[in-house]
Amino acid sequence: MKLLRASILALVLVNLLFFAWGQGYFGDREEGREPQRLSNQLLPEKLRLVSAAVPSAAPQACRMLSGLSPEDAQRLKTQAGEKAPGLDLVAKPGQPTSYWVLIPPLPNRQAAEKKLLELKRLGLSDFSLMQEDDPDRLAISLGLFNSEQAAQDRLNILLKRGVRSAELRARKKPGQWQVRGPAELLTTKLPELLLAFPAASIADCPAEQGLLP
Repeated sequence: MKLLRASILALVLVNLLFFAWGQGYFGDREEGREPQRLSNQLLPEKLRLVSAAVPSAAPQACRMLSGLSPEDAQRLKTQAGEKAPGLDLVAKPGQPTSYWVLIPPLPNRQAAEKKLLELKRLGLSDFSLMQEDDPDRLAISLGLFNSEQAAQDRLNILLKRGVRSAELRARKKPGQWQVRGPAELLTTKLPELLLAFPAASIADCPAEQGLLP
């Protein structure tokens, strides 16, 4: 009987202990386990975001070049790509300054003299033979005008009078080239690159022009 009573008491005591453990009287059941350790490690109120410092962009600048042929400009652009990456060369075509009505250059002096006689026979007198040593040598000038419309009117009159070889040509200022890129490169590298182009001249871009889009 005593043994049975002792066994019953031991069973009741085990159940009580198990119940007390299940209710957490002996500590959290998850204590020491992986989820608990992670929860203890992640303290949101103590987290702080730190942004990496990003260096500011290099200041940009602009220079204007003149005195370069299209071939020279292409060579300069190639050299800049090799020796000064970051510099960009952009063509800025010259604007028309006047409009020229002319007969294009004749092949030789004899042909030019013949054409002059033809113009005289047509009753024309306001023309002149270009004799300077340039690409327009032996052209015949028939008028220089400030506006395109005035030049077109003159051309129309000449065509009606039988001057079939006359044409209109816009005369432009020499083209320029805009170089843009980091200010340091323009200051240190561009003058070095231009040593190979003695005819080139350099100037600041006009303040009102700024950078090309």
